[in-house]
Amino acid sequence: MTDIHDIKPALAVGHDLRWVFWALAVLALLALAALAWRRWRKPARPAATQSAPPPLAPDAEALQLLDALAAEGNLDPKQFYFRLSAVVRRYIERRFDFPAAEMTTEELLPRVDRLPIAPERVQTLKAFCRAADPVKFGGAPAEPGRMARDLAFARDLVHRTSATAEAAPETADQHGPAGPPPQDAPQLLTTTRTDS
Repeated sequence: MTDIHDIKPALAVGHDLRWVFWALAVLALLALAALAWRRWRKPARPAATQSAPPPLAPDAEALQLLDALAAEGNLDPKQFYFRLSAVVRRYIERRFDFPAAEMTTEELLPRVDRLPIAPERVQTLKAFCRAADPVKFGGAPAEPGRMARDLAFARDLVHRTSATAEAAPETADQHGPAGPPPQDAPQLLTTTRTDS
């Protein structure tokens, strides 16, 4: 029995803290890599941060675009009506909060009937939309002076349906707060509107 030895006593072992050092080193490298990646992905900021000006009110934007269209002078009727129609539709979209710019004329006309504007303006707007389509899409010629009248109509529509015009009290004048329509405005349709 000389080859069987008794169990050695337990040795006191201290804590091995090398794994903590390696774990902290790996975490530090990961943090540096994440910081470098964020800095690389983030666009450089301008030195002086300027806040963007607030967007124009729908009526101010529309009038500015109409002025720019009028200043361009001799435009092809097709191009003129595409741009004029886009300005009118964008104004309606922003002013009355529905996607008028994305709608076809046939989709837009029933929505125009429900706008909170005077019935004669609704009829004139519908007549403008119907009359602009043949010029825009069919290449129909524009009558002499019609482009100027339609531009005046668009301005009149913006003036009479803007939020400021709506806030102003209606006077006894039959033409409302904006006064009589311009001499070159399109004639109103004589059909009567029936609400159902």
